[in-house]
Amino acid sequence: MAFLAWFTWNGRITPASSERMTHVVVSTNDFPGASKQRAFLTAKDSVTAAQRGLLPTNTKSVIDTNGQLGFGDWFWDEQGVPPGPLAIRVDLERQLVSVFRGPHEIGTAVIVYGIKGKETPRGRLPIRGKTRDYHSITYDAPMPYSLWLREDGVALHGSSVAMGKATNGCIGVPVDFAEKVFDAAQPGDIVEVLGKSDQA
Repeated sequence: MAFLAWFTWNGRITPASSERMTHVVVSTNDFPGASKQRAFLTAKDSVTAAQRGLLPTNTKSVIDTNGQLGFGDWFWDEQGVPPGPLAIRVDLERQLVSVFRGPHEIGTAVIVYGIKGKETPRGRLPIRGKTRDYHSITYDAPMPYSLWLREDGVALHGSSVAMGKATNGCIGVPVDFAEKVFDAAQPGDIVEVLGKSDQA
């Protein structure tokens, strides 16, 4: 049985109890050249995960992380994944980001997000632009591999992802993961930010 990041992580700043899918079955490869790290979902698993708000509707495969991710952990696996539109899903409640190419997850990582009073905005946010090497003048902080989501400076960017860390409204991901996302994403791609308004 595969334990996947979306299904096992149920934490915020301090991890809480694990949440696991009860019917996760790794099916036969859906496309040639898929890595052994890829878990293909049955139609039932995909529907169940979407109903529980864990994955987008019609997800066909995810990265098998072999357990819960910790702060600073990330995975990237696009081996054999067919071409398709890129979409980024940020789950503030579970403190995870996932990158999809079509119906297949190609990356996942633990995130940090906005502190109370400077909450990370929710919704479907198109990437407005990209800056590889940015330094915030306002906060005197590096923001490498920034994907700009709003005119007020909110971005998904490389950051220190550790217990107790937070941002001033941005979505912080591990720097090496941020570089992967930066290279894959283009202006206009959608970053969907989910989470209750009281999570920050």
